[in-house]
Amino acid sequence: MTLINSSIQSVTAFAPATCANVAVGFDILGFAFDQLGDSVTLTRRQDNNIVIEIINAKECLPFIPEQNTASVVIQQLCHDLKLEIGFSIRIDKGIPLSSGMGGSAASSVAALVACNAFLNSPLSTLQLVKYALFGEEVASGHKHADNVIPSLFGGLTLIRSMDPIDIIELPIPDIHCALIHPRLQVETKAARKILQKKLDLKDYIKQSANLASFIAALYLESIPLLQHALSDELIEHQRAKFVPGFYKIKEAALKAGALGLSFSGSGPSIFAFAQHKYEASAINQAMQSLLNTEGIDSECWISRINKKQAHVTQVVRRIG
Repeated sequence: MTLINSSIQSVTAFAPATCANVAVGFDILGFAFDQLGDSVTLTRRQDNNIVIEIINAKECLPFIPEQNTASVVIQQLCHDLKLEIGFSIRIDKGIPLSSGMGGSAASSVAALVACNAFLNSPLSTLQLVKYALFGEEVASGHKHADNVIPSLFGGLTLIRSMDPIDIIELPIPDIHCALIHPRLQVETKAARKILQKKLDLKDYIKQSANLASFIAALYLESIPLLQHALSDELIEHQRAKFVPGFYKIKEAALKAGALGLSFSGSGPSIFAFAQHKYEASAINQAMQSLLNTEGIDSECWISRINKKQAHVTQVVRRIG
């Protein structure tokens, strides 16, 4: 039996933007946003080449297949499954480059979901994680999964183990998320490079308590406990220098009603949780105002945690 569904000519898939770390879970927690994401369209070719033809993005992204997260993951999947098929790739970027919002992960995840739709026996979502990590290695030099997993699965996720991969889908709190992207670029590789290799034991204990309390708050549906738990003792202070006036921004957001806030992924984007939508709006206004005083342009959104996973949005069948 052939592995490829011969009736399909092209597939478009969408993968949501994500927030990795969520203040207290460096490299193990992440959630999906409900408004932002990337779309990737794969169209069958007459040959077996993987070719990036169109990239709709505000920033310059590589067209060389070995350097783009969307094409790298397809190359790896086709190699492992011995698929004799070629694709022309169109990438429609909805996520700013180097924003800390999982842009590289979304492109690779959308590409994988589209490619998977061509298979007569598609891989499971869990099986796709392995391939999505190849894209993260190209983007950051490290196979971290806290963006690709919430993008693939949707919702709020905890990575218990990477080998073997073990994912826990956590309860989703009834809250809103204010998200702001300062128009600065922070390369994930650079943001990881500056991190200290050794931790202070007291800070580790505090962070462990905050992570445990955050997870407990989700299951207890306790907003007060969630508010107390959302404090990053390990990473935030090391990356604060990437955003001028970060601590003033944080103070203003908390005064405007934020339950807690920190960097989305490696930054410079900042997320803040709020109980109500009007509070999320006030938080964004407060953060944007302070960024303006620093001479930094920004764009902002209000989001819920997106329960919907990456998915196919269009399938075009072959004629004849």
